[in-house]
Amino acid sequence: MNRLYLVSNSIGNDADIPPRTKTLLEEADWIIGEEQRTTSTILKKLGIAKPFDLLNEHTSRKEMDEIGMKLATTKRTCLISDSGSPGLEDPGKWLVPLAWEMGVEVRSAPGPTALVAALTSSGFATSPFLFLGFLPREEKERERTLKQYLGLGITIAFYETAYRAKHCLETLSKILPGDRQIFLALGISMASETSYRGSAKEIHKKFPQGLKLPPVFVIEEKKERSKR
Repeated sequence: MNRLYLVSNSIGNDADIPPRTKTLLEEADWIIGEEQRTTSTILKKLGIAKPFDLLNEHTSRKEMDEIGMKLATTKRTCLISDSGSPGLEDPGKWLVPLAWEMGVEVRSAPGPTALVAALTSSGFATSPFLFLGFLPREEKERERTLKQYLGLGITIAFYETAYRAKHCLETLSKILPGDRQIFLALGISMASETSYRGSAKEIHKKFPQGLKLPPVFVIEEKKERSKR
């Protein structure tokens, strides 16, 4: 049986890389990375001198077909993303369905994920929760999306790019009810890791300009009002 292994990377601190990552990459017949520079760096740090191919938003439909054919004829393929565990808002979301279509078994080598780290650190309810991935770039569409899901009343988590974090805080300040707090984690597991917990308006006021650490947002669940 040919297999695709989803191999975990760190989310900022190289000490978080699971030992199994090195073993699987050393044994791989084929390695797929996300970006040239990042994949080269992680392989070099692990002392692995192997060629690799890339899969990202620039991969064409024809190239995807070629990847599918190679998956079906390769015993051990490893996908490693730029950060964390493959499959969450990265090329794994395209590769895994393709692997199953081609009769390739998929196995995960679990490791750190920014989503789970932020969710469990927030102190908000972790069950149920909703993960939105990345929000739309355009402000009105971002606002519409948030309003759509806030009505569910459950904990909400999502990713954002560093340069849009301030804009996202502005949107949350406008639309989030005052009784629902947020948790904002920046640069999880890095030496410069920073986090904020409080109202969106409070955090927006003290959020530093030009901060380039990757953010994860968590919105508190809606609290039930006590009945008298």
